[in-house]
Amino acid sequence: MPLTQTKETAIPATTQYNSAPVVDMEYDYEELPETSPLTMHLIAGAAAGIMEHSVMYPFDIVKTRMQVVGSPSSMVYSGITHAFKVITTTEGVRSLWRGVMSVVLGAGPAHAVYFATYEHTKKAFTAAAGGNANALAAGKPRY
Repeated sequence: MPLTQTKETAIPATTQYNSAPVVDMEYDYEELPETSPLTMHLIAGAAAGIMEHSVMYPFDIVKTRMQVVGSPSSMVYSGITHAFKVITTTEGVRSLWRGVMSVVLGAGPAHAVYFATYEHTKKAFTAAAGGNANALAAGKPRY
């Protein structure tokens, strides 16, 4: 996947050991190339959704368990770190990911469709705004 080069600046060397100028390049990692097919957007969305839900699932487990506990007088966990400690010591570390596959199986297709729809809509609206996405984002319609 080629990266889009947005800026290149030469910085003079400051040490006597490095006489060649240092080139600082910045790349735009926020979007795929314009010519990317729909399948690329679907795959990128599915991968992002699966990674996000896989990484955040333990936090969701802790949040859910803290909400289910009930009234403050019967509180089992004193905080988030305490909840992580109690769950991992009593049930094991793997219990933080128990049930993650059902979430991943739903997150992949959902995020794939969401991401591809977003990119298609963005491309359509940008074209309608004369190719100027910044004017569209700022709410300046082209008349």
